[in-house]
Amino acid sequence: MVRRAGAGKRFPPGIILALLLGVGAVALVLTNSGRSPTIVGAGDDGAAIAGRVATGPAREGKGFFQRLATMWNASARVQELERENRELQTWKELSGRLAERNARYEALLRMPNNAFGEGADVGSAIAAQLVLDSGGPFTRTLVANAGADHGVRGGYIVLNENGLVGRVVSVGRRSSRVLMLDDYTSRIPVMGEASRVRAVLAGQATHAPELITQPYQVQPPRLDYIVGAQNLREGERVITSGEGGLFPRGVLVGVARGSANGEWRVSLSAAQRPIDFVRIIPFVGVEPPEANEVAGLGPPLASTSSVSAIGRDITAAAPTEPSPPPQPRPRRATETQAVPPAPEPQASTEAPAPTGPPQ
Repeated sequence: MVRRAGAGKRFPPGIILALLLGVGAVALVLTNSGRSPTIVGAGDDGAAIAGRVATGPAREGKGFFQRLATMWNASARVQELERENRELQTWKELSGRLAERNARYEALLRMPNNAFGEGADVGSAIAAQLVLDSGGPFTRTLVANAGADHGVRGGYIVLNENGLVGRVVSVGRRSSRVLMLDDYTSRIPVMGEASRVRAVLAGQATHAPELITQPYQVQPPRLDYIVGAQNLREGERVITSGEGGLFPRGVLVGVARGSANGEWRVSLSAAQRPIDFVRIIPFVGVEPPEANEVAGLGPPLASTSSVSAIGRDITAAAPTEPSPPPQPRPRRATETQAVPPAPEPQASTEAPAPTGPPQ
C-alpha cells in the first residue's frame, strides 16, 4: 500500500487559529470594502477586531479572578459595614439626645426675669438635670445632679421653663434633693394672680413616683384656707404670694380648677412636660429686723406701751444737772439763842443727792 506524501501530519492548533483569524480578517475586509474609504482603513479595522477576539479570553479571565477575590473578602466586608452601621446608630442617638438637651437649655435661658419672682438671684442660677429617686425622708422627691460644689444650698427654689417645681431640702457634695409641690408634706402660700385670693397649696400625693409607667406624673395639689374663695375664678393663674419667706413672690405655680363639691385644686404648670431639666435659683427671704438689730437706732418694741418706753429713754438720755444746795431754814429768835449755829458745809467731790422741795 502506497502512503501519500504528507499523510498523517497534523498542524498545531496555533497555526490553525492563525489561519482562521486571517481568513476572518480577509472576509471582513471584503465585506466592508464598499463602505471603507481605503484598503488601509479596512485592514486596521480587521486587525482591531482580531485583537479583541484574541485578547477576549484573557480579559474575561482577569475579571473572573477579580470577582473571585472580591467574593473571598465579602464576609469581612459585610462585618465591617455592620460595625460602621452600629457606630452610626450610636452617634445618631447621641446627637438626638444632645439636640434635645440643647433645646431644653435654650428654653430655660430664654425665660424672662419676671418668671423667677421678686428677689430671686437670677444671675447665680444653676442649671441641673433631675432624676427620679424613690428614697429619702419624703415621698415625692427628685435628685438633681448639682450640689454644694456647684453652689447649691438648702432652700433654693427649683423651676423649669413652665413654672415652679419645688425647693431644695437636702444638699450633698455633687447632688441635692428637691421636694416636689405635690408631696403630702408640702405647704406653700399662694394667691390668685387676678383676684389676689390668698390660700395654702397643700400637696396630696402619698406614694412614690412610678419609675416605669408614670415616671413624672404629678397629682394636682389642693387649695386650703382660702380667703375670699367666692372671688377665685376657674382657670385663673396661681402664683406664689411670698408670705413666709420660703418662695419669692410672683412665681407661676399653675391654674386653678374647681370641682362640684366646692373644692379647689391647682393643675401644676411644671407638669406640662417631663420634669428633667431645671434651674436652681438662690433666694433668701427678708430678714426680720430683730434678727440683726443695729444698736443705737431706736428702742426695741416691747410688750409695754411704746410711748412710755420712749419717754423713759428720753429721760434717761437727757443730761442731769446738779441740784443747788439746800438753803437753811430761817430760825426763830429763841432757836437762835438756844442752838449754836451749824457749821458751814465743807466742799465735797461727790455730787449731792437730789432732794425734794423744801418743806
